[in-house]
Amino acid sequence: MQVRQLAHSRLITVAAFTVLWLGAAAPIALCTEETKPPSAEKGYELATKFCKTCHIIDDKPGRVAPDGPPPFSAIANKAGQTAERIKGTLIQPHPPMPDMHLSSEEILNIIAYLETLRTDETIPPFLPPPGEAKPKYPSPT
Repeated sequence: MQVRQLAHSRLITVAAFTVLWLGAAAPIALCTEETKPPSAEKGYELATKFCKTCHIIDDKPGRVAPDGPPPFSAIANKAGQTAERIKGTLIQPHPPMPDMHLSSEEILNIIAYLETLRTDETIPPFLPPPGEAKPKYPSPT
């Protein structure tokens, strides 16, 4: 009887350790994946899908939007506009803007599209250029 209980106890210990190890390894695996740079093309597709009924999303002739919502070019070129402000608006929209439940990747794609509409080249970009992403690890001191 004691041998059976001891074997059962060891089995539970090994199972618990395995579950904990897998749970700890999953975030590590996610961190090692390469993240794709934001895509302006995908951002345009998302804007076409979610935003064009209220906003003018490009400069193509014949586009009409209701009074009130600014065109994307005005959002992109607004004085003091930042990626963080745009992210905040898309994460927690103001009325009457609907909450589209966009993923972080989708939000970055929309911001990349807005970047293409900026006309003042003297202002800093919304997003860092593709080659200037944050380092994966801190540099040694």
